[in-house]
Amino acid sequence: MRLHPNATFDCLLVAQRLQAQGAVFTGPELHLFAYLACLLWLYQRHIVTDWGYSFVGTELGAPYSQEIDSALKELLGRGFFLRVHDRLRMTELAERTLEEFANLEVNRDRAECLNAACASIAAFSLGMVTSALSQEPELNRAKALPSSRLLLEDAAQSQLYVQFEALRSNLDQRTSDLRLPAVVWLSALYRSNASTNLES
Repeated sequence: MRLHPNATFDCLLVAQRLQAQGAVFTGPELHLFAYLACLLWLYQRHIVTDWGYSFVGTELGAPYSQEIDSALKELLGRGFFLRVHDRLRMTELAERTLEEFANLEVNRDRAECLNAACASIAAFSLGMVTSALSQEPELNRAKALPSSRLLLEDAAQSQLYVQFEALRSNLDQRTSDLRLPAVVWLSALYRSNASTNLES
């Protein structure tokens, strides 16, 4: 099977960042941080179709991408990742391949979003990031439906653009570093999740 270039790069970069934090990672974490990176791509006013692949929301309120899943299976099959019980680890081959991909100009903006998404675990635990993102409007709606639904269609993008415009205004455009809006937005989502849990 031919590797999807964007999904493959995203898997490798997210894996490297997560492995640097905790030595091993899981498949669902690759989907989660790729989706957060895609949201930051929208925050940067890029077009969602330019991300290169799509996501659906599961009934658990989690993002899932067929392209990420296929890339993950291929990377495992080709020896880029190794299974360690129910988790995964990158190999040296994966590290070398990522280094080559990361030097390509075409991946520069993409890497910025992926790095900012993964950097959020310096401020939050993985569980907090997962809980916060489950409150993202699209994923929150997905939990209410019995089957998977496509995320980030036109109406959803419009709602996110409104949220992101408000976020940009509150941050006063004071930094081009995507880590700050990522952390501020996740904090707001996490507080929203905590409030919902208290009310129920």
